[in-house]
Amino acid sequence: MPLSEHEQKMLEEMERQLFADDPRLARAFSSGRAQRRSGRRIAVGLAGVVVGLVVLVLAVALPAVWLGVLAFLIMLAGAVYAVTTPARRGGDESGDGATPASPPSPGDRNGRFMNRMEQRWEKRSGDDPRR
Repeated sequence: MPLSEHEQKMLEEMERQLFADDPRLARAFSSGRAQRRSGRRIAVGLAGVVVGLVVLVLAVALPAVWLGVLAFLIMLAGAVYAVTTPARRGGDESGDGATPASPPSPGDRNGRFMNRMEQRWEKRSGDDPRR
């Protein structure tokens, strides 16, 4: 059953509000911007699995356990490479225009995490004291 004109307008307004409030979340759920695995990445991963399989056969022919373990690791690495999508490196990944924070010191990890969570909460709820 199609949506009425009023419902369509409400849905469009909710979408605009979502993009305005949290563009990163909106991009994650957007159907047009779904991440695809590249054919080259799958081919390289598959080649790694095949190379690992050949090394495994060689390890069985020569009774070398260490070579079998190495073959398994090569196959595993190839499969993981083929099925994962690469992380984006260019620019700010948060999508909110904020500058990236300085690298944390070893004892600062938990405090930094909580600070980020608090900043995100304040930003979403609209009572950000920095504004």
